Amino acid sequence: MANPKSHIFSLSLIVTTSLFLLLHFPTVSFAQTLFVFGDGLYDAGNKQFLSSNRVDASFPPYGITIGKATGRWSDGRIIPDYLADFMGIPRIPPILQNPADFSHGANFAVADATVLGSPLETMTLSQQVIKFLETKNRWENQTRSEAIYLFYIASDDYLSYAKNNPNPSDDQKQAFVDQVITDIEAQIKVVYGSGGRKFAFQNLAPLGCLPAVKQAYGNVQECVKLPSELAALHNKKLIKLLVDLSRQLSGFQYSFYDFFSSIQNRVIKSKIYTFETGTAACCGTGPVNGTGCSTNNLCANIEDYVFFDGKHLTQEGNLQVGHLIWGADPEVVGPNNLRELLVLPLDVTIILADIQEAMAAIRKSQNKIENLYDITKMESEMENQWAYQVKKASSFLI
Repeated sequence: MANPKSHIFSLSLIVTTSLFLLLHFPTVSFAQTLFVFGDGLYDAGNKQFLSSNRVDASFPPYGITIGKATGRWSDGRIIPDYLADFMGIPRIPPILQNPADFSHGANFAVADATVLGSPLETMTLSQQVIKFLETKNRWENQTRSEAIYLFYIASDDYLSYAKNNPNPSDDQKQAFVDQVITDIEAQIKVVYGSGGRKFAFQNLAPLGCLPAVKQAYGNVQECVKLPSELAALHNKKLIKLLVDLSRQLSGFQYSFYDFFSSIQNRVIKSKIYTFETGTAACCGTGPVNGTGCSTNNLCANIEDYVFFDGKHLTQEGNLQVGHLIWGADPEVVGPNNLRELLVLPLDVTIILADIQEAMAAIRKSQNKIENLYDITKMESEMENQWAYQVKKASSFLI
């Protein structure tokens, strides 16, 4: 059973405020469509349709909290599921599922996906975008323009690079990260060229803190330096890219969530965020349960763990992240949280003053522990932010 502290905020708050905005500001539109791109953190089941081998996420204990395995790499719901809930739309099905209702979008994410590589039985980011192009006519042009495009990818690029290059120079690290960012930029521009305007990015976790990575390196007491360093470099270049694109591309809007700090905080001070442990996984074998998740090695209280298996979050972890993407303040997500991005008129672009401002915001959030994950407080903050959004929308229309 899910932790009672994790009940999602009242739907009536969304409905009431939505009606208020619609009545007072008729040009403000609410996105009703969500497109998802990424790897196993976002995979809603695509992997099982691509693989000729057993896909662990299609069998228990995956899905155990919701009563069935669905191909999601968690004990239950994943981040895109919660974001769809908060948007007030059905959960988004994997694009390879047939039949399925794609009226509110599609999930293109696949476990083991990369930006640069070409692993078997998955889809790289460019292949996911190609699949989007092949299917985009299912949605009208206006729908695609108002939709949210959600991204989380590149973890496996850096984990593979770190494994194959244990002692890279600073120049080599920078060059590899630049390759990844350049390809991501190209794919963003393809989606933009097909009508996409509202982009939401979850930056990379501190990869050296994943139980699977710590166990593989034989360094279970501390996070592994190189993978986390590569992730931090990537995150810095990614926010710079988004700032640049907001200046280059007319109508380009974005939300940037600092997942790196959220996971780092929960690993270091897990009890502040209602978890008993952020170092070991709930399910698996080895000193931090980093590999081999099965029903024979499942923890007793799943909601007490940040990680379900060696690389993926528990449903409780996904819910907390979903809340932060949806409604957190600028310490965690900016220049818009997802709820603000949802109602931002298409002809409005928020541009940060300069890249120094963007990086200062990220550094500040990395140095400051997030507020206690208290659902009552979060609901209050969300209500206040809705009031702020009404004021913000009003200023756009004056």
